[in-house]
Amino acid sequence: MGPLDLPTGRRGQLLALGLAVAVLGAGWAGLVAPLLDWHAERAEQVQARRSVARRMAEIAETLPALRDQARLVAAPDRTAAIPALGGASDAIAAATLQGRLQDMALRAGAPLRSAEALPGQAAGAWRRIGLRVSVQAPWPGIVRLLQAVGGATPRMLVDDLQLRAAPPSRSGPRPMEASFTVFAFRAEAPR
Repeated sequence: MGPLDLPTGRRGQLLALGLAVAVLGAGWAGLVAPLLDWHAERAEQVQARRSVARRMAEIAETLPALRDQARLVAAPDRTAAIPALGGASDAIAAATLQGRLQDMALRAGAPLRSAEALPGQAAGAWRRIGLRVSVQAPWPGIVRLLQAVGGATPRMLVDDLQLRAAPPSRSGPRPMEASFTVFAFRAEAPR
């Protein structure tokens, strides 16, 4: 048997079968499996795009109703009916807000330690006026103050609330330190 002679008989058949399986396996791993994976990824992308398109169509259907609501809210006579901070400028409105907040804090038993006016920001037909305040009082006083702010007219909103235990005092319950931002709105002056 020479070096180039192929095996014959049972041994040759097994070798041929093994080579055929190896070629088919390599073909599957090299061509068919990547194509199937690519097809599955594309099918997922198509499904995701269909769901996004369906959701966008649903949102687009609500657009006329939202525009009607926006026109009603932005109507000049509508802003006069909604309670808002008074004042011809942001600074006057911030001072008004600070005065109301100080009154609420005193009634709640949680006087303000500091109050910093934040720059006003445009919000549609409104100006958002903000104050960053800090309070040191017993827990029930802070809760009463937050409840008063939540029920105030014009509507006030609390944001970025931070609470810490204050150093113990010699008398009474242990105070808490609270700092938070209070926002209220004033009507934007017509241009």
